[in-house]
Amino acid sequence: MKQICNMQEIEKLKKGGVIGEKLAKHLTEQFLHLMKSIDTSIAVYDFDMTAYGNIVIFEKDDNLFDLSEIGFKDRAITTLFPEYVEVKIYDNKEYYEGIVVCNNEYAITFIAPKGVYTEEIEQWFLSEI
Repeated sequence: MKQICNMQEIEKLKKGGVIGEKLAKHLTEQFLHLMKSIDTSIAVYDFDMTAYGNIVIFEKDDNLFDLSEIGFKDRAITTLFPEYVEVKIYDNKEYYEGIVVCNNEYAITFIAPKGVYTEEIEQWFLSEI
């Protein structure tokens, strides 16, 4: 599970080969959109999304039945109510992408590779589309 709260983390994931070029571009666009909607006076490399939510990239071996690491104590992804989930393709890979709004000021965007989780998790993703 990779949590992105600032521009440096996106660049680090891209440089380390964790994410590809197209996913990095998409994440950068999302980050800049959020930054502009909150406060345009903050420099890009000084802006941190922690107080407003973050972007979480789930990985193949992550336990989506325990999301304590991202603030959902004793909760599975299957207990969340996302605003939307859709399937997107970045760098020739399919991903589920969605957002969970926690309150008026805090939301978590998630991106998860498609087809790598247990049947229950995969069915949940598909049922939320």
